[in-house]
Amino acid sequence: MTITGAKNAKTKKRGVALAMVLIFCTAVLGLVGVLVVNTRSKRDSHSVQSDSTRALMAATAAVQLAIYKYRVLPSEFYKIHNLEADLRNGLADVAAANRLKELKASWMADFQSDNKDSPASIIIEHLNASTGATHSFGVEEFTVVSKSSSGYTQDFLKVRAWGKSGEIRKVLEELIEVKISK
Repeated sequence: MTITGAKNAKTKKRGVALAMVLIFCTAVLGLVGVLVVNTRSKRDSHSVQSDSTRALMAATAAVQLAIYKYRVLPSEFYKIHNLEADLRNGLADVAAANRLKELKASWMADFQSDNKDSPASIIIEHLNASTGATHSFGVEEFTVVSKSSSGYTQDFLKVRAWGKSGEIRKVLEELIEVKISK
């Protein structure tokens, strides 16, 4: 092989290597471009999922607060439960109905994050401070579901709570098995 032939072979090899590097860089650049476009299009759905998760967590906080209050102060709830049973059976008068409204309003007040100085408002303050977003929650329903006519010996507390994060609102319903004392 002559000296000029060896130079041409090296030049050809350099040209092939340069072409391969350019093809590889173009492919990587194309993949990065696709990744950037996909990330930008998914950004809105990620924020919606984040708000949805936070709203569900706020609703869970409301349920847990309601269960805690029931376990700490069950006699207050039993008063409400007995008055409701008397009203259903026609054994209560208007004064008892008004008393039931007052008791139920005071029982439920602790579960609404909009009520100032309630346990729920303290939880929301900490949640808002830790995430930087605005949240709220509350309990819509807190009642006893009895299946004694169907042969069950246990009753259930039905807690339906809602949580809100940003514009997303989630509702969570939970049944807790309890023994209602007579």
